[in-house]
Amino acid sequence: MNKSYYALTPAQDVCYLQCKFSIFKRVINILSSITFTEEIDFDLMNQAYKLLVERNDCLRIKFFKKKGKLHQYFDDYSPVKDVKVLSFETEEKQADFIDRVKMRPIKYLRGTVIEPYFVKTFDNRSMVFFKVCHLVLDVYGINVMYRDLIGIYEALKNGTELPPPPASYEEIVKKDLEKSSNQNMNEKHREYFTNLLTYNPEPFYAGIHGPNQKIWQKQRKKNARSMPVFFINNDTQTYRHKIDRETVKKVLDFCQSNQQSPANLLFYVSSLTLAMLNGNVKNMMPVGLYNCRVSAQEKNCGGTKAQSGGCYTKINYAASFEENLKAFSAEQLKLYRHVKFSDLEFESLMHGIYRSPAWEIYYSMGYSLIPFDIPDGIEFNMYTNGKGALPAYVVQFLNSKTMEIDMAYDVQVKITSEEDVRIYHSLYLNVLKQVLANPEIKVSDISLHPSPVEVDDYDLHK
Repeated sequence: MNKSYYALTPAQDVCYLQCKFSIFKRVINILSSITFTEEIDFDLMNQAYKLLVERNDCLRIKFFKKKGKLHQYFDDYSPVKDVKVLSFETEEKQADFIDRVKMRPIKYLRGTVIEPYFVKTFDNRSMVFFKVCHLVLDVYGINVMYRDLIGIYEALKNGTELPPPPASYEEIVKKDLEKSSNQNMNEKHREYFTNLLTYNPEPFYAGIHGPNQKIWQKQRKKNARSMPVFFINNDTQTYRHKIDRETVKKVLDFCQSNQQSPANLLFYVSSLTLAMLNGNVKNMMPVGLYNCRVSAQEKNCGGTKAQSGGCYTKINYAASFEENLKAFSAEQLKLYRHVKFSDLEFESLMHGIYRSPAWEIYYSMGYSLIPFDIPDGIEFNMYTNGKGALPAYVVQFLNSKTMEIDMAYDVQVKITSEEDVRIYHSLYLNVLKQVLANPEIKVSDISLHPSPVEVDDYDLHK
């Protein structure tokens, strides 16, 4: 091969491992859509899509295996097939179509990294629906891609100049691989995580489903500190809830006044709610998805840059919420510098230090806060691919039109029900509103249940 080719970056490697060690090859699918309130010209959108592929080199990555390892190269632009326009008479038929699409693994080893669909929806709107390989785009990258597509379409429609194209992902890949080859930094990452796991108490599992879940009760009788990993029966379902506009404004005002990030605030409140729901747990390790885009070039680029990190969460019930949040945020700053450590090496460290079986997992949930800026009048949506390694994965993103935060809870149906999610979300909102109203409140004084009591299904002291 005459073209330059590259190994996977650390962020891509995490995505590939999910596929490599799962019998469900569709786990690498990311499904999303943008839906326009106004009718769009699909012929023009077809032209815009072709330009999108031409302008975003991440959509032209080709993968191949060499000596058993996956490699990649960036292909020159080649003609793109026209996108067919589909239409559906009912919501059920449209949902069935999406289910069929998500069940098919994307054939990234055969040259397909994105599957586009144009849809005239059942409710007379226009939708652009993408199934994309996680090796070429993370959720932040999807935001970059949609912004570029919308900008191209508007320019074609109005006869104006095209917006500047996104940055080259190939250049980002080169830099990331150069950084990851630094052995001194790798040793520093290993040292950090070794100390994190060695000098902290063993984390305790705390699920959205609460303490009375039958599988969890069975585990507790065996003195287990975690749920077993469900390698096979890990079907997932997504349930959507919101944080209302008034509360979102208070979140943003609090963060601006206290120099806190919304991600840290919302993440810690999630952990606190999980801990209280499960009997005042003191130590947990949810997973945070870190958007490792620092430079302007990285922020204006598609591709996959996000990396996960086990967020060691401690809760001091005798201290105030504000004190707890500051301590957590300080630890997050340290963690952010080291999230490029290999996921497999981190798992190996955790299991070795805690002497836990490899088939057990301590992660209560995965968590992402995604900064979306889709223009007004366009609705963004993500869809579950139907499988998930984590007990729960929660994605939050700000709806720029309503100024609400949309929350998608993707949960394993074997252990968590729709009612479990509804209950947890009501508790989460209640805790969030209390700490925003009084950040100095002692954690032990926070009331888990809304008033009047709406949820009484769980014995929190069991």
